[in-house]
Amino acid sequence: MEVADTIVRVVVPNDGIMEEATNAYIVGSGPVLVVDPGSAAGTATVLAALDALGNPPVRDILLTHAHPDHAAGAAALRQATGAPVWLHPDDFPILGRMGFEVPVDHELRDGQTVEIDGRVFDALLTPGHAAGHIVFIERGTGVTLAGDMVHGVGTVGIFPPYGSVQAYLNSLQRMLDHGVTRLLPGHGPVIEDGPALLRRYIAHRLEREAQIAGVLEEGPTVVEEIVIRLYPDVLPQHRHAARATARAHLEKLMDEGRVAREGEGEAARYALLPRA
Repeated sequence: MEVADTIVRVVVPNDGIMEEATNAYIVGSGPVLVVDPGSAAGTATVLAALDALGNPPVRDILLTHAHPDHAAGAAALRQATGAPVWLHPDDFPILGRMGFEVPVDHELRDGQTVEIDGRVFDALLTPGHAAGHIVFIERGTGVTLAGDMVHGVGTVGIFPPYGSVQAYLNSLQRMLDHGVTRLLPGHGPVIEDGPALLRRYIAHRLEREAQIAGVLEEGPTVVEEIVIRLYPDVLPQHRHAARATARAHLEKLMDEGRVAREGEGEAARYALLPRA
């Protein structure tokens, strides 16, 4: 499906990493860029989409980040097309840790420009969901290949140690400051009013932080109790993401001197510190 001028969204199946599909994007008319080819199970889908477009040469494979549902298919696509793979170096530690390997040919950098068919995209470093997360913002239009900074139908998980709530909030604001418009997310439908969603995301994170502090006002507790209180309807397959995000909020509160932790692991207890 063409979702913007010569930008085609390819809905790519995942292979057990997560139940929802990933959006791969083919940008340009020939040669083309492929942004986030998805999991290894999705390579055939991306190649079929390229075939439907007349098999334009693939110039580059750009990864917004190294999570397997976005990047694990890059090795097979690279082998099939000969296109080099680009990734920000802050995400290199994830490669291999999650059970897959991707040969990275070039390092993406903050502020780098990517040109295709006379169009220019700015690569913007947006850590938070992943340490080396990059979004690509088209100059002039503000159309943004947003990776996992946003979700077409929900919110985004934060997974320490490579994820950070404070970094994520900063990155959402940085996208706003850069003049984004339509957001093309890594999952779900296109977001037409990108700035409105980013503002809602910021408000949601601050509200969640206040809710966690409210739980701790009742006394020290563990992460699992916070999840039970704040995510009562969470599905079993999303429980890990809920725990990780709660822990990420607690780490932000600890960094700010508002919360103390006693113990380690799942048994760690968190307590609200009195205000100075």
